[in-house]
Amino acid sequence: MNELSKYLCLLLRHQPEKAELVMDEHGWVSVEQLIVGVNRHSSYKLDRELLEQIVAEDNKGRYRFDDKHEKIKCCQGHSVPWVEPELEYCEPPEFLYHGTTTKALEAIEESGAIKKMKRHAVHMQADISKAWQSAERWHKTPVVLKITALEMYKDGYEFGVTENEVWCSEKVPVKYICDRIYNR
Repeated sequence: MNELSKYLCLLLRHQPEKAELVMDEHGWVSVEQLIVGVNRHSSYKLDRELLEQIVAEDNKGRYRFDDKHEKIKCCQGHSVPWVEPELEYCEPPEFLYHGTTTKALEAIEESGAIKKMKRHAVHMQADISKAWQSAERWHKTPVVLKITALEMYKDGYEFGVTENEVWCSEKVPVKYICDRIYNR
């Protein structure tokens, strides 16, 4: 089921065309179209019951159904250029955390900022344990960066938060990194 969940993320965040999905400007696709697309274009077998289970058990809350469970989307992390995440723009907590790797940290420090790369925003967490989940998924030496988010906000940077509580900003200049945490 974990591999199928990763495949769903690939389709719903990065490559909807792999399963011939029609995606709207906020990343929503038809549940029926997703099930048919997965079954037709992959070796996975998906039905509504399994999809409901994947969404319910996802520990990061990546997926959302609409009220009628007729449409589904990933909450953030899209690289599809026409998708605009649905964010609530507001004041962030004093600190947020960004999970990454020591190798990526070198590039961040060289460039002067955490950049959104191919995604729509830099992702941060209010819960440090969720930032560790992000950092450790790369199977390289993880590091969590502590960000002075409230200071950034007061300096004019916008913050939006997704339905699954991922905080997003266009970039994070290194001057707002107040700590580099190498151990859980």
